[in-house]
Amino acid sequence: MSKACFVLAFAAMWLTSPLAHADNVDLALEAFHGICLAHGPDFERTAAVAKKRGWTPLSGDAALAPVDDVKAFQGWVAAGDDLPAKTMIAVTKATLNGRAVQTCSIRLFDVDRAAFEERFFARTDAEKIGEDRNGAHVSKLYILIAGNRKQLVHLTSPRSRIKSSMIIASSIADD
Repeated sequence: MSKACFVLAFAAMWLTSPLAHADNVDLALEAFHGICLAHGPDFERTAAVAKKRGWTPLSGDAALAPVDDVKAFQGWVAAGDDLPAKTMIAVTKATLNGRAVQTCSIRLFDVDRAAFEERFFARTDAEKIGEDRNGAHVSKLYILIAGNRKQLVHLTSPRSRIKSSMIIASSIADD
């Protein structure tokens, strides 16, 4: 077998192995942590980052707001070497149980949900405080301290049995 054939065979095996997709999970978690968790949700800061990086504005909310009483919404299709493909990011100013909050959400595609959740726990001190399984989605709610702020983290994904799927990771904190 020639050296070129060996390299191509190795590359093909690597791309089909589960280890090749681990980087996407790490990239997804790093994006969520860096954009939403590290400083907590921040409407103005995230909007400034989006403008600086040239993210494409969303025309609608793309079901990214984790709360119902939204006062202001901005969202983008985000691109960059530090983000998984097709990432959507949104921030809101909203009201939750009569309190002013800000939210930051990231919609990620082709991410192993179980691996994302496992690595999320390994990285944070999150405590699960709720779970809801409706016909199409599984929603889990966590509480944690990040960026010196108490935050709620809402993870939503389809109930599908497919491991790699879509996940929406949201952070919610007092304004």
